[in-house]
Formats: sequence, structure tokens, C-alpha cells
Amino acid sequence: MRALLLSTLPVEGPSARPRLYAYERHLRQAGIEPVFAPLLSSAAARRFYALGPTARATRIARAAAGVLGRLARLLAAGRFDVVVVHRDLLPRGNRLALRVLRRAGVPFVYDFDDAVYLSPRDFVAEGVASHRRMARGKDPSETVDLARAATLVLAGNATLAERAREWNPNVRVQPTPVDTDVFRPALRPPPTGARRVVGWIGSPTAAYCLLELRAALGRLGHRHRYELMVVGAGESIDVPGVSVTSRDWALEREADDYRSLDVGLYPLPDNEWTRGKCGYKALVYMASGVVPVVSPVGVNAGIVADGVRGFHATDDESWVGAVDRLLSDPELRIEMSVRGREFVESHFSVRALQADFVAAVRDAAEQRP
Repeated sequence: MRALLLSTLPVEGPSARPRLYAYERHLRQAGIEPVFAPLLSSAAARRFYALGPTARATRIARAAAGVLGRLARLLAAGRFDVVVVHRDLLPRGNRLALRVLRRAGVPFVYDFDDAVYLSPRDFVAEGVASHRRMARGKDPSETVDLARAATLVLAGNATLAERAREWNPNVRVQPTPVDTDVFRPALRPPPTGARRVVGWIGSPTAAYCLLELRAALGRLGHRHRYELMVVGAGESIDVPGVSVTSRDWALEREADDYRSLDVGLYPLPDNEWTRGKCGYKALVYMASGVVPVVSPVGVNAGIVADGVRGFHATDDESWVGAVDRLLSDPELRIEMSVRGREFVESHFSVRALQADFVAAVRDAAEQRP
């Protein structure tokens, strides 16, 4: 059996990597030959969030080349037994691409892990850098067309699945998995007396969430001499009185960046867009032996059991209190990190979820006329 797996971003993509690429070995073991065909190359993905007129022109040119390549792939999709579509077929023009895929007569799985049926820019304030970085011109209704036409829909959480069932009765919840062989705790604890590290790892479009914590993080600096590590924000985050290390995200360094933290931050506003999130950042923190402090929005409230595997925080006072408690009590950090790692391994690891993903691909393929 051959499966064509389509995504916009390649393995560097923060969504496609865990939801598609992480299952490659398991698909092969099940007798399914996966062919990954991202719309953008790795080189294009590395410049995906770059700003400025030159970067924009380059992005458009590479996207245009990707679109032509995608249409060629769809014209040849009949050579496969099943297609897996992650999020969309094209950045814009999915109805045309869907018609091409339908002509191939091959069943397809539609996979999504965000509230892509909404416009994310509607939930970020004008003037915030994240607003400028979010996709312009996308038509969220195209997502509905893809879900309606799919043989099977995989939704990242129950909230997304409930919405998808309005369009397609054949929906399954497929959480976003963590590769616990890659994301592991540090082999040795930091030396006694070393400065503790509080961190946030994400993408430029989510940096606005961290900006809301600057006042709280500054207050925390009056209680602890800690380092704030920010990875992937795409801009400098300044917190008066706190030593801040900012760096770009890099796939080859990602696991080390996570395990270098003592406390992981996952702030989110509470709205319809964020309630569709799948909690991946919190899961990777826990897999890496890092204790998360999260906004209890959507699935985060259940993934991070408050006081058991981390803490919930809803305002500056609770953010300061939660991180302060963790930095002050190394034994508590150890206890929570062990519980968090065990929870991810049992419920959200690739090993725990691979059978369901393989079954979905097989079940869809069997629907081919």
C-alpha cells in the first residue's frame, strides 16, 4: 500500500512534523509506503516567517513553485492507495485542488490540529507583530470543503472533532503525539547554584502570548535571579531586570533547547481560536522533564493537571506565584517532572498513538472503489 502525505510545510513545520512525519517508521512497519510531499521545501520553510519586501517576494516565488508542484502531485495521486491532507491542499485555491484530487478517484484523510476554520488574525490585536505574520487572504471556508469531501477526518482534540462532525460524520480524535525518544529529560541535573532557566519555545505567530507576561516575569526577577530563554519568537523580548537569551528555532537544536529549561511557559488568551489548540507545547515540556505553567485554556486544563504535573495561571499574580514556587522547590519540580513524563509516555507519545493513525490510513484506503 502506498500513501501520499501532503502538508504545506516540510519536516521543519511545527504541526506537520508530529502529525505526519513522526509516524513514518510505524507506517513502514505496517506495510504502508509513505511518500511525503510538502508544498514548501526546507529552504523555503526556514524563511517562512521572514519580513520585508525582499523576503515577501521570495516567499511568493517559492509558494508559486510549490503550488505548481502540488497540482502536479494531485494529477498523479491516482498512483496511490490513499492520500493524507494536513490542514490544506493549497494556501488559497483549495476548491480547485480538491476537484483535481477527486478526479484521481483516491480516498483521502483530512487531518487538522487547529481551528483553521477560523481566521487566526481575528484573534490577535492590530499592531502586534504576530498579527502581521499571520496568513493574509486565506479563506477558512475552504477548510470546510476539504473536511466535507474527505473519506475520514482526523481532528486533534474533542473541540475540533465536534466542529468537524457538522461537516462529516466520519471523524476521529487523533491527538498530536510527542516523540518521546527525541524529547527526553536531561541526563544530569544542572549543578547546584546554577541559575535556573524559565523558557518559552514557539513560533513568531504566537509571540504575542509571551509579550503579555513581561510584567509578571519582571516581578519574578525581584524574587529570583533566573534566565529567561525565548526560542523562535522572531523578535527580541525585553524584560527589565531579567537576563533574556533569545535565539531562532532550529530543528537540530530543538530537543536540547527544551530539556535545558527548568520551567516552561505556555500563556494563551481564552478565545475560540486558542480553545482549538492541542497542547503540544505543554506535552513537549513534560516529555523533556520540564514542569509547565499554562493558561488553562482548552485541552491545557486537562493535560496539565493543576498541582500535579504543573500549574495553571490566569493572571500576573498566579503566573508569578506558580513559577516562584517551582523555582524555590527543586524537589517539587522533580516530582512533577516525573509525573509529567509518565503521563505523556502513556497517553500522548508516538508509540501510544501510532496504531490509531495507521488504522485511520488503512480504513480510508479500503474505501477506494
